[in-house]
Amino acid sequence: MTAGPDNAISSELVALLDRAATCRLWAEQIEGPYRGGGQPMRRDVVEDRVGAPLHLGLRFADGLDGTPLRGAVVEIWHCDAVGVYSGFPPIDPSAREDGSPPVRTEYLPDETFLRGTQITDGSGSVEFRTIYPGWYSGRTVHIHLVVATGDSTYTTQLYFPEDLTEAVFATAPYRDHPDRDTTNEADDIFPSGGDPALLDVVAAQGVHRAALCFQMTAVDGRSRKGAG
Repeated sequence: MTAGPDNAISSELVALLDRAATCRLWAEQIEGPYRGGGQPMRRDVVEDRVGAPLHLGLRFADGLDGTPLRGAVVEIWHCDAVGVYSGFPPIDPSAREDGSPPVRTEYLPDETFLRGTQITDGSGSVEFRTIYPGWYSGRTVHIHLVVATGDSTYTTQLYFPEDLTEAVFATAPYRDHPDRDTTNEADDIFPSGGDPALLDVVAAQGVHRAALCFQMTAVDGRSRKGAG
């Protein structure tokens, strides 16, 4: 399956991706417990969730010469503004003595908000329309990312600049879920696997546009579960 002209990514995200001088090396990180079933094939994953609009553009290069990784399956999922993942019960930080979120094994497939899959286009790029993620106890703000191509599956997490997160969380509905307890610096998963995938983000006309380019060469593709 390949991307068609109807789902070419927006010119604003193309410009943001083109500004990157080099692609970031992939940092393999844990999948986390909230992936659930197959994510819907779609660009807009918001459904009924309320939050700061976020347009996410990702580009993947295969090979040292920067050859676009075409036809790869790219999957994202993340929590909503108050820390809830679709398909799973709300996280109760009191359920574990260290305050970290409990692993939920029950999955409710009828809930699919903030989950989606896209296929990379001719430039190796995809776009998702979502909202800025919220937080839950024990983790910094993040988006889960899985890329499947051929026989390999690559797993990582995307992160946001702390100053931007503070500004977004001062607004509704994020301010209704105060007292965030984990920053990028304090997060155990953030530094794992290599340089963290910190997104480049710009804001204009009420929309945050985030972008990142990945170099997939010499990555040991695998999928691992774990907390967060």
